[in-house]
Amino acid sequence: MRYVSGKVLTEEGFVNGHVGFEDGVVMEVSKGEAPGAEAKGVIVPTFIDAHTHLADLGVKVDLTLPLEDVVAPPNGLKHRYLTEAPAAEIRRSFEVLSRRMFRGGVSRFVDFRECGVHGSMLLRKVGKEGSKPYIMGRPSSLRYDREEVDELLKHADGVGVSSITDWPYEELEALAEHVVGKGRRFALHASERVREDIDKVLDLGPSFVVHMTKATLSDMEACRDAKVPIVVCPRSNMFFGNVPPLAALVSSGASLALGTDNAMIALPDMLKEMEFAARVLRGQGVRDVTGVLEMATAGGRLILNEGHSISIRPGTPCDFVVLRSPGGDPLTDLVLRSSENDVRMVCVGSQSWRGWR
Repeated sequence: MRYVSGKVLTEEGFVNGHVGFEDGVVMEVSKGEAPGAEAKGVIVPTFIDAHTHLADLGVKVDLTLPLEDVVAPPNGLKHRYLTEAPAAEIRRSFEVLSRRMFRGGVSRFVDFRECGVHGSMLLRKVGKEGSKPYIMGRPSSLRYDREEVDELLKHADGVGVSSITDWPYEELEALAEHVVGKGRRFALHASERVREDIDKVLDLGPSFVVHMTKATLSDMEACRDAKVPIVVCPRSNMFFGNVPPLAALVSSGASLALGTDNAMIALPDMLKEMEFAARVLRGQGVRDVTGVLEMATAGGRLILNEGHSISIRPGTPCDFVVLRSPGGDPLTDLVLRSSENDVRMVCVGSQSWRGWR
C-alpha cells in the first residue's frame, strides 16, 4: 500500500494523519504519520475549476477593449479568433492547459465550449494525462436548431451559453427546454456586464449560472431559493473592472463554486483563484475564508452533480492533492500561501503525478 501524510481534511476539519491507497482506491484514513510516505503536506480533495474557456488561450487581447467587445458573441474578439484559429492550435491549447491543471491539483474542469458540435468534439479528444473536461457545448449561432442540439449532446455533457442579453429570449427558451427535457445540464452567464432579469434567467431552469457580478442581493437569494448554484470568477471579473460581490454572495446563502474563466487573461490556476478570492473577501469585510476552499472543492462537485461531500474516505476512488506546507495553519497555508510549485502529489483514481519537490 502507498501512503501520504500530513494535515488531512476530514469531516471534522484538518487532522494530523495519513491516507493509505492502493490500485486507485483509498484504503485507510487514520491519525498519525505513516512510514514511507511518498508525499507530506496538506492533503485535500482535488480542485474543480467550475468555469473555463480554455480555447481562448491563443487570443491576443487588446487591452483597450471593453468586456463586451472582447467576449460577446458573435463578433467579439475571442469569437473571431475561435472562428479563424486552426483546429490543431485549439487542440494544443487543450492539451497544454489540461496537463498544467492536473499538475496544479485540478482533477476536472467545466468548459463552456464554443464552435458548435465541432468545438465539443475537439475538446472530447483531450488526452488522458491531464485534468478531465466536463463539456458544456454551445450551438454555433444564437438560434435554436433541434437537430444541431441533438448532435451536440452526443459529444457534450450539457449546454452552456452566453446570456439572455445576447440571445433572442424565445430562442433561448426553446434551447433550454430541449436540453433540460433530455435530462442534461443547461447553464448560462448571468448579470456579468449588466444586471439581467433574474426571473427570466431562472425560468430557463438552469443547473447553475456564472458570474452575477452585477446582481443584487435579492437576485442572489433568488438563486439560493431556486437551488441554482453560482460560479464566481474573481480574477477575470476584476480584469474587466467588475469587482465581484463575493461578500454579498456568501451572505446570500447561495451555493458557490469557483472558476478561472477566459484562458486569454487568466491561466486556469485554482490556487491563484483561491488566493485572489480570499483577498477580495477580506477586503469586503469577511474574515473567515474557509468558504473559499469549499467553493474550489465541494462547490465544484455540486456543479458536476457529484454531491457536496469533500471528505477523503476509505473505499472511495483516490481524488486528492498534497501540497507542501510552510508549517502554519493548514487552511491559511493552502488558500493564501500556496502555488503550483507547492504541489507534491496529485492522485485521481489510478492516475497520479509527483511534484517537483
